[in-house]
Amino acid sequence: MILDRILNRGTQKRSQTFALNDPHDWFANLFGGRETKSGIKVSKQTAWMHPDVFSCVNVLSDDVAKLPLRVYRKQKGSVEPAPEHPVNRLLYEKPNEYMTPYVFKKLLETHLGFYGNAYAFIKFSEDGSPVELMPMLPNQVHPHLDPSNGRLYYQVTIHNKNMELYPEQVLHFKQLTTDGIIGKSPVEVAAEHVGAQYAATAYNSKLYQNDATPRGILKVPAKLNTDAKNSARDEWIRVNQGENIAIIDAGLEYQSVSMPLEQAQFVESMKYNRSQIAAIYKVPPHKINELDRATFSNIEQQSLDYVKNTLQPKLVNFEQEVAAKLFTDAERRKGYYVKFNVNSELRGDSKSRAEFYEVMLRIGAMSINEIRGLEEQNAIENGDRHLVSLNYTFLDKLEEYQMAKAGSKGGEANGEGNPENNNTD
Repeated sequence: MILDRILNRGTQKRSQTFALNDPHDWFANLFGGRETKSGIKVSKQTAWMHPDVFSCVNVLSDDVAKLPLRVYRKQKGSVEPAPEHPVNRLLYEKPNEYMTPYVFKKLLETHLGFYGNAYAFIKFSEDGSPVELMPMLPNQVHPHLDPSNGRLYYQVTIHNKNMELYPEQVLHFKQLTTDGIIGKSPVEVAAEHVGAQYAATAYNSKLYQNDATPRGILKVPAKLNTDAKNSARDEWIRVNQGENIAIIDAGLEYQSVSMPLEQAQFVESMKYNRSQIAAIYKVPPHKINELDRATFSNIEQQSLDYVKNTLQPKLVNFEQEVAAKLFTDAERRKGYYVKFNVNSELRGDSKSRAEFYEVMLRIGAMSINEIRGLEEQNAIENGDRHLVSLNYTFLDKLEEYQMAKAGSKGGEANGEGNPENNNTD
């Protein structure tokens, strides 16, 4: 592994540093996570087993990973792709020996969803170009500040070996942060709802394990000795384990002491916790199969809001970190930058796309070949030329244009075809 090779080179451990991670994290992880009010312990390592958390993280990571990320260069008002740039190869073709770009981006977003931080080591060639990006497990990376100079370092612990990396060697993506260095894990915020969901699921499973038989008591008209009580209890258990109908004799009367699921608002509570978890991750409910209040029209609007308010901030965060760490100052001055292509998320149905393309073609914003390229079709001859309507003119030239047009018509009216101009002399 590349990180093992790095560790073999090693660096001396810095003693005068202090960790920026939550000081309670090690304690919580040591004992299986923070205990919630439901009595369930929830940690970053176990939260992925919760179906609603897993669904939210899976949706977000899929949606980020599927979007192509490429290098562009902007100069003198012109924007062109830069496929020859080494950063483009890493982001669009192969970030490392083991992963495709999709797997790389999905893994980083998955780490963000559970830990609030995602890290990738940047391997540089001898000429200073980045040649490999290797993700690192967030629980093995610990940012530190050196009090003597205020410098930030990343301490990485792998196979009981420690090493230190400079910020320039690490891609560090963060969720919501209060210090600009460490991101907050959504699991910490959602812990109570996750714990409540776990407890409700466990209760439901135990109920079905007992053949959905509620807890209760057997009332008797007279006092029973210990042997009689044990005999009655054993008989009741025997009957309800193998029979659907219980027969009570000797004046015994059964009375349930459990709260019915309807009274406990079991289903509503489950839905509430699911919606709260989705809100923490900024995922529309319909994306995790919560369709009770969904219609075609509001799902379409929710999907658009999802791209603008959920995906777009994540993509900007990714783009800016990559540009800051993978490009040199000279390259940034030359106009190099990276950009996700979100057209696939905004394309809509074929009718909507056709209307959009028609407008863009009519105003000259896109050429025929550019439109065909978006639809994965081959270019055609002369399709790179931009079209524009002859009826358009500049506002400050409008009066001059109208006068010239009127003069042209007047010339035709008084031209050779006009008898008044035919002089036979």
